[in-house]
Amino acid sequence: MSITTVGSHLIHYEAVGRGEPLIFIHGWLGSWRYWWPSMQAMSKHYRAFAFDLWGFGDSSKVNEQYKFEAYVDMLSAFIENLGIVQPVTLVGHALGAAVALRYASTRPESVKRLVTVSLPVQGNDINSRLVTSAGSDGSLSRLLGRSSHPEVESELRKTDGEAVTGLARELAQYNFADDLENVRCPVLIIFGDQDQIIEKPGGEYERFQKTADNRAFVTLEACSHFPMLEATAKFSRLLLEFAHTNNNLAKIAPKDYWQRRTY
Repeated sequence: MSITTVGSHLIHYEAVGRGEPLIFIHGWLGSWRYWWPSMQAMSKHYRAFAFDLWGFGDSSKVNEQYKFEAYVDMLSAFIENLGIVQPVTLVGHALGAAVALRYASTRPESVKRLVTVSLPVQGNDINSRLVTSAGSDGSLSRLLGRSSHPEVESELRKTDGEAVTGLARELAQYNFADDLENVRCPVLIIFGDQDQIIEKPGGEYERFQKTADNRAFVTLEACSHFPMLEATAKFSRLLLEFAHTNNNLAKIAPKDYWQRRTY
C-alpha cells in the first residue's frame, strides 16, 4: 500500500510498470482495485497508477471533500505530489471519467490522451437509483445487480455512502458536452452495450457515438458497467491500440486477438 497526503488527508494509491505515466480513476462503485487487471496489462508499456478518491477504498473519508471540483483538484495534487511527468494519459470510469475529462479540458497541456468509460455526458444518463440510494453496502450491491464483481463487492464496505450519493446528485446537474467538444487531446469513449448504471449519450448528444476529429466511440458487446472486468483482454487491447494510434482514430475497434505490431 502506498500513501501520499494533501494537507492532513491521505490518498491511497498503487503503481506498477515502467514507461510513460498512465493514471486510472475509478467510479462511484468500487475503488482502485478493479483496475488491477488493466494496470497489469498496461505495465509492459507504461507506468500505471490508480488511486482511491476521497470517501472510497483506503483514502480519507472527509465529507467536505465530496465535491466534483475537489476531486479534479485531488487528481492535480496526486500528479504534483508524486512528481509524475506530464503530459499523462488518463483512463476514467463513470465519476472518474467525468473527473478526468474536466481535468483534461481545463489543463490541456497536462494530458496526452484521454479514455472515458461509462461517462455520464448529461445528468439524465445517471441511473436515478444511484442518485437516490441511501449509500449502504446492501443498496449499492442491489444496484450493481448483474454488474457485480468480487473486485467491486469487496471494496463496497469501505465506501462512504455520502460520497456516492452526494457526487451522484451533484453530477445529475452537470452537462459535459462542452468539455467533450473542446478537449484538445485524442479521446476514446467506451461503453458497455448493457450498462444499466450509465446510459450512452442519446438525443441531441447521440453525436458523441460517432468518431469525429480527435474523438472515437466504441461499444463493447455483452458488457455492462465494468467492461474492464467483463472483457479484460479486449478492453486492454483497446487501450493499447488507442495509446499507439497517431491520427486515424476511425480504425480503433475491439479486437478478439493480439495483433503483432512494431513500434
